[in-house]
Parts: sequence; C-alpha cells; structure tokens
Amino acid sequence: MPFLRKLVRKEFCFCISLTSGCIIISFYTLFFGFLNAGTTVDEVIYKNTSKTDVYAKWFNVFHIALMIAAAVILLISVMTKYLKIVFVWMAMFIIHMISYYIIFNALINVRNPFFKKEVSAFFYVLVNLVTLGIDFFCLLKVYSYYYVKSHPDQFTPACVDK
Repeated sequence: MPFLRKLVRKEFCFCISLTSGCIIISFYTLFFGFLNAGTTVDEVIYKNTSKTDVYAKWFNVFHIALMIAAAVILLISVMTKYLKIVFVWMAMFIIHMISYYIIFNALINVRNPFFKKEVSAFFYVLVNLVTLGIDFFCLLKVYSYYYVKSHPDQFTPACVDK
C-alpha cells in the first residue's frame, strides 16, 4: 500500500511523538466511551419522556463497551510495545465508526431532537463530520505508530551509522 506509506509521519502532531499521540488517542476513545455512557444514563433517568428506544439503548451499551475496550487495548499495546494488538484496536475502532456514523444515526433519525430546526440540523451534521474527521485522523496516526515501530530502518536518517 504505497498510498498509506505516503501518509505515515513520525510525529502525532508537529511536536508530539507517536507514542504520546497514541496515549492521547486512547484517552480520547475512553472519554467518548464514558460520554456515551453518560448520555445512556441520562436517557434511563428520563425514560418517562417517551424518547426512549430499546434498540438505541442496547446499541449504546454495545458502543460503550466497544469504546472502553478499544481504549484499554490501545493503551496496553502502547505501554507494553506489543504491536500486533494495534490491529485489534483498529478493527474495534472501524466497527465503532461504522456503527456510530451509520447505524446509530439511522436508529435515531426519526426521533432526533436536533432536526426540528434547520440550524440545529446543520450543527448536528457539522459535529458528526468533525468527529468523523478526528476519527480518521486517529486511525491514521495509530497505523503510523504501528508502521514506524515495525519498520524503524526506514525512518532513520541516511547519515546515521547502523
């Protein structure tokens, strides 16, 4: 995959290493897993408002478990230097992206409280697009971490003696 090789960089952002970046991504994943848990608890508390949906609740439970497990797996992979576990995180994160951006939005599309006004719908779609972009960025950076750690000879300068 020469296209992916061109996207691989040695830094997370301009001044942060890929290892630190993967730890940040792990906490990002963990944060949004707990944020999703908070919205589920909020809906359970206010179940008398007739906005509850059994399928959406079970989807949220699945999504919370997936996000928290993915965050822990990535953190273990980075801390223990087992690079193959990164692919487990990548698979779980791709499942998260597909399930959240397609299935979850299809489940709540009919009763979505954000679609009552055009401005609210615009912000809802904008936030979804921004988080989708951040998720693709995270996926690329974790792949970069794997690639740089598994092929260190390609990233050493030519003038360094081996």
